[in-house]
Amino acid sequence: MKRKNIISLSIAFAFLSLSITGILLYIKQKAHAVEITHTIFGLIFVGFAIFHILNNWSSITGYSKEKKSGKFQKEFVVAASIFGLVLIGTVTEVLEPVAEAGRIFAGKRPKKPEKLSFEEVKTNQDLKGTSLRVLVEKNKETELPIVAIWVEDADHKFVENIFVPAKVAMMPEDEEEAREGHFDMVDFKPESLPIWQAKASVKNSLYEKETPHENFVINTKTLAKNSFYVMLEVKAKDKSEVYEAKIDTVTGGVAKLKSKSNSLVMSGLVEIL
Repeated sequence: MKRKNIISLSIAFAFLSLSITGILLYIKQKAHAVEITHTIFGLIFVGFAIFHILNNWSSITGYSKEKKSGKFQKEFVVAASIFGLVLIGTVTEVLEPVAEAGRIFAGKRPKKPEKLSFEEVKTNQDLKGTSLRVLVEKNKETELPIVAIWVEDADHKFVENIFVPAKVAMMPEDEEEAREGHFDMVDFKPESLPIWQAKASVKNSLYEKETPHENFVINTKTLAKNSFYVMLEVKAKDKSEVYEAKIDTVTGGVAKLKSKSNSLVMSGLVEIL
């Protein structure tokens, strides 16, 4: 058996496999078996290509330089220039549209449902009243919200607070710090939530940190009995809204926090435990 023939045929079969799997990857058919096949045959191709180059080194150098003058031949310059331009285009992502054009052949995959997570907050644990759970799911556009939640009786008179933050998170001037999730902290000021400030007779904070940046759930208690209202005021940037849910301890169940536009909070629920 001739070693050159084995190397040349092995390279040909490896190239065939790389071509097929490369096309499948280009059109985003990224099955795990396809990726493994492409990787293994890629390694085989590199290995045999090295042997092929060593066995044909004199021919390759003959393609590259003129024997008499020692100058690089035009074919070498053209091939090297094409390689350099493509390499620069890929590294700088200029050729990304070409690489991603294969998506048009890929079938549309159903979007995976997003898993919601909620930060848990506990307040009013020393009260001997009705246990409540308040779930707040904010809109994606609502950044760094400031929230106060309180209880009013059936006549809309203030009973007690359920959630009042001690701090307010503000976007830092440094963009890099903002991307890394570092925020400036200032003390919460009641005037930032004017509706709650006007209603609340007690304005002490019930939570030592700022309002959770994402969704959160509050496990709390209230002294209110029979029918009462759970109120929520939220502010984000220059916009504020007030939500309310009517609660009946006799019938129990779950009540929805509602406002006129529901633009800052996607879903707010109050459950009697």
